[in-house]
Amino acid sequence: MSGPTVFALALEMGAAVLVTWVTWIAARGKLSRNALAGVRTPVTMSSEAAWRIGHRAALSPTMVSGAMTVVWCALSITIVPPRTPSSVIVAAVVLVGGALLSVSAAHRAVRRSSPQR
Repeated sequence: MSGPTVFALALEMGAAVLVTWVTWIAARGKLSRNALAGVRTPVTMSSEAAWRIGHRAALSPTMVSGAMTVVWCALSITIVPPRTPSSVIVAAVVLVGGALLSVSAAHRAVRRSSPQR
């Protein structure tokens, strides 16, 4: 495997860990609304309560996609070294797919918790 592919996979692993950690601390109430990290959409940024509710709902899909990304990257580096950078693309699709599922879960949770008008 080429050095750049290994480097890209290592970066993907780091990104997966970082995204999972940020979601974890936001879900636990240790990261308040901010402009830099977390699920920052108009729905989740509407209030502190929406921020926490959204991140609690986003935690499961984030953890699953983060773990899958880390395992995939580790296996790609150590056990099954591909001759192309396709493993990097697969890791990116898993991580981005997890992020999209997390945002969707966050929005559903916030909307369910909001009083109906």
